[in-house]
Amino acid sequence: MKIAIAQTEICFEEPEKNLRTAESWIEQASQEGADAIFFPEMSFTGFSMHVEKVAAYANPIRQAMCRLAAQEHIAIGYGWTSCKPGGKGENHYTILGKSGEVLSDYVKIHPFSYGGEERFYDSGTEIIHTVLEDFPVSTLICYDLRFPELFRAAAQTSRLIVVPANWLHQRTEHWRLLLRARAIENQVYVLGVNCVGKQQSYTFDGQSCLADPEGNMCCVCGDAPELAFVTVENDTEQFRRAFPTCRDVKLPFYTELYQNLVREEEHQ
Repeated sequence: MKIAIAQTEICFEEPEKNLRTAESWIEQASQEGADAIFFPEMSFTGFSMHVEKVAAYANPIRQAMCRLAAQEHIAIGYGWTSCKPGGKGENHYTILGKSGEVLSDYVKIHPFSYGGEERFYDSGTEIIHTVLEDFPVSTLICYDLRFPELFRAAAQTSRLIVVPANWLHQRTEHWRLLLRARAIENQVYVLGVNCVGKQQSYTFDGQSCLADPEGNMCCVCGDAPELAFVTVENDTEQFRRAFPTCRDVKLPFYTELYQNLVREEEHQ
């Protein structure tokens, strides 16, 4: 599967401008023969806590992405915001098929509490899977990367895990290390799609990349806007047969161990 990585510079809360850039890049990716293109988290508004404001663009964004997916015959992954009754939002990432149909819609399970995201956005409750070009694919978002349990669970089904993000420059080294670690420990491909530039007072360094099941970096972007291409082979099972650590995963045991620890803490 040929993937286009759309490492964009997101103009904060200016979806019309961002969508114009996206349209050009989607057309280019299609012309280059990409099967799918993936954009960063909150792709066309930036990492905004103005939930009602950015959620108002959800339908125009969806319509534009569905039209472009069908027109260019390319799968598209993009981030957006919904607003629930009462004013709290959900941080979504949707994957569309080549006909513009919705294949998956994931809601971020771990809002970035250090940045106050949980005050404005509710947590998602489930891991979502789909299939692209015979690849089982899951999406997790940005801060989710710091929680290996999620990746362990997703990797039971998926062979490619996409991690769109607005990952801050001061923790860029964490970004690179954690993407590789999640790939190695779960023997899956992990695709990190970050943004670049500034949003308000925040700076983003990009460094979007693809790590293979052995942690090798198949593609690494720099710190500027870039439309990069990488091909993913459907060979995850070969890695797992050659070095079968995933065979030894004991998920029920880990779950029971964690529950016991929680119970002990509650009784202290």
